[in-house]
Amino acid sequence: VCYFGCPTILRTSWSNENLGRRFSKCQNYGNRRRRCCHFFYWFDQPMAPHAKVVLVGLLRKVRNFENEKRKE
Repeated sequence: VCYFGCPTILRTSWSNENLGRRFSKCQNYGNRRRRCCHFFYWFDQPMAPHAKVVLVGLLRKVRNFENEKRKE
């Protein structure tokens, strides 16, 4: 739970910087309409630099493959 007792959400980052890294955040994280909560916690340790390069390359290949299949 967050600082206000709300349940947190476990998500996976898809940014190139933190690809595949899981984090937990409050459902009101950054929400200005509700009571804004700043609870954010990295669940996993950062990946090794080489692992990031491999993952980004594999994702690029998958996207290219999917785009080719759509064109057919």
